[in-house]
Amino acid sequence: MDFVINRREFLKGLAIMQGITGRRTTLPILSHILMEWQNDSLTITGTDLETAIKEDLKVSTYRNGKASVSAKKLYEIVRELPEEDIQIEKNDETHWIIIRCGKSTFNLAGLDPEEFPSLPPYKEEQFSQIPSKLLKDMIEKTTFAASNEESRYHLNGVFLVQKKKQDKDVLRMVATDGHRLSLIDREIQRIQGIDKGVIIPKKGILEIKRIIGDMDEEERMDIYFNQTNGFFRIGKSLMIIRLIEGEFPEYEQVIPKDNDKKLLLDKYKVYGSLKRVSTMVSERGEGIKLLLKNNLMELSSFHQDFGDAKEEVDIFYDGPTFEIGFNVRYLIDALNVIDTDQVKMELKDEGSPCLIRPNITSEIEDQLCIIMPMRL
Repeated sequence: MDFVINRREFLKGLAIMQGITGRRTTLPILSHILMEWQNDSLTITGTDLETAIKEDLKVSTYRNGKASVSAKKLYEIVRELPEEDIQIEKNDETHWIIIRCGKSTFNLAGLDPEEFPSLPPYKEEQFSQIPSKLLKDMIEKTTFAASNEESRYHLNGVFLVQKKKQDKDVLRMVATDGHRLSLIDREIQRIQGIDKGVIIPKKGILEIKRIIGDMDEEERMDIYFNQTNGFFRIGKSLMIIRLIEGEFPEYEQVIPKDNDKKLLLDKYKVYGSLKRVSTMVSERGEGIKLLLKNNLMELSSFHQDFGDAKEEVDIFYDGPTFEIGFNVRYLIDALNVIDTDQVKMELKDEGSPCLIRPNITSEIEDQLCIIMPMRL
């Protein structure tokens, strides 16, 4: 026997690895995790060469060693074992491991751990601390707008940059797919390596959100960037994400400055109307029309096979009568990430982008969504 570990602790660590190991890889070693144990500590590492996760767990060690085995199969085995301590033993001749728990014994095939890819180095003193819930909130409010088109690789992630607002340090996160954009600013201390901005891949940023999970409001995480990677220490986990090379679009140039038609909406009323009217949206176009009148918004949709829908919502608006079309899913997504009960909406004409933001007056912390209209 090489080490003994609590089953629940082991299962939790292995579950974190499942998001990045074994997906569409031609290299067998990438479907494996690396386990290294010494001095009553077990480190498990998984990587797909773009994102890596390193997890430290407490164990009772009897002999130092390391092994590389299938991440999925080990997780499946541990998940089905009884709630007892697990004993692991390494066969140095074959790279297999023996798993014992209660009356169960498994022999699990492995690969040479020396073949496992090494992780990029980092320096402890360069990490900065930030509230983990703040980063999770920023991810939730932006990532939905990132592109899923692999050909537009520089849009397949979120842009993170440090800004100055009225002598305050602000962390800004931006995502766009070319049709819509989501931006959020939050006041925070300076983070090294992002003065010029970095692009974090969508897959990696969603893994960060998953690991943060249900952490307490007060818990903090460590974060730092170099030229090629972002490093995130969350609890017992260290995540390393390779940054996307390339230039993020000049997003500030597309933020409307002169939209003169200003609306104030009840978020929940408009959100409910959009959900109802969207049931009659054409599956090919997803288009919905908004007809604005004095203190009234009329929403309408048409489906060539099933019919049409129309609904009126009271709003605050005293401008001219005006009609514009949008992708209804984009509107729903934007409202879904705004926390305030009232929402500001600013328009110019039927061909210009729409600006949506929460009804707040903060000059330091801000949030906005931009949606390009559709011609219907």
